[in-house]
Amino acid sequence: LNYVSSNNFLSFLQASDSLKDAFSKYFKIGTSVSPNELTYGTDFIKKHFNSITPENELKPDSILNQQASQQNGNNVNPQVSFRQGTQSTLRFCEQNKIPLRGHTFVWHAQTPDWLFRENFQSNGNYVSKDIMNKRLENFIKNTFELIAKDYPQLTVYAYDVCNEVFVGGGGGLRPAGESKWMQIYGDDSYIINAFTYARKYAPSGCKLYINDFNEYMSAKTQNIYDMAMKLKQLNVIDGIGMQSHLGVSFPSAQSYAQAVEKFVSTGLEVQITELDINWENNEAAQASLYKEVFNTAVKHANKIPALTLWGTHDSVSWIKDKKPLPFGDNYELKKAYYAIMQVAGA
Repeated sequence: LNYVSSNNFLSFLQASDSLKDAFSKYFKIGTSVSPNELTYGTDFIKKHFNSITPENELKPDSILNQQASQQNGNNVNPQVSFRQGTQSTLRFCEQNKIPLRGHTFVWHAQTPDWLFRENFQSNGNYVSKDIMNKRLENFIKNTFELIAKDYPQLTVYAYDVCNEVFVGGGGGLRPAGESKWMQIYGDDSYIINAFTYARKYAPSGCKLYINDFNEYMSAKTQNIYDMAMKLKQLNVIDGIGMQSHLGVSFPSAQSYAQAVEKFVSTGLEVQITELDINWENNEAAQASLYKEVFNTAVKHANKIPALTLWGTHDSVSWIKDKKPLPFGDNYELKKAYYAIMQVAGA
């Protein structure tokens, strides 16, 4: 990580207008956060963002506790505990009154294999659908209950119930070879059940989302749309999360806008949940695409309650070599930042 001298950092903070303030009449501006950043970057986070998504700290492998699940002696009740990174992130949000986007319950990745096995043993047999249903329900219940118990003043305003359930380019559900959920269920019932349980246990005001990537590719847009409409008929979903990992050369601003319009047409909320744009060595083109994405979001602001950047600044990005964010390695303001601010009229 590039730690900037405090004087440098303060001058950046003072010179830049706040993203969240600039867009306050449209939607929340969010960021993903890792616990490490909470040791040095909190002034920047508090200045620019009014929604936080923990980057990894609420993913299943961060909160499921194998030892406690085994010791509990109940084959259908996986135990959840928050490690230090999760605690510090949730505490920061609670203390600073920053609303939280939970991320995520059902995902093929970063989910321990033992969750799907007899007695939570790493080498146990895979369990039946009936047992998995109870485990899924208790996993969701236990997570929401622990958040409420330990962080009673925290606002959890949205949660990604299911993440990346479809294959990359549109071709239906991720197959059993890629997803233990699909291996056990064989169909979309695990998605329907996850949303049904989340609806039962989510705190008041917490909107439930299906979240995915490549969501701007037409076949995949259709996959997500169809599933969202199915869940909407059951009244167990509130929104569609568009991860929005983009690049200067793909997708076009137009095809991205078409996907937004398709999702808005469901009548559900739409959030841009993990926005970043691979700069492809062209800062001006990156700025231009950022501007188009924000323009599209503002156009549909009555349906878009939040837009989240996937990282505070380039040096902490999951693709930092792609320089994908509006703030540079040392928090410097990039062309993309100024382009975004133009959209807000700031």
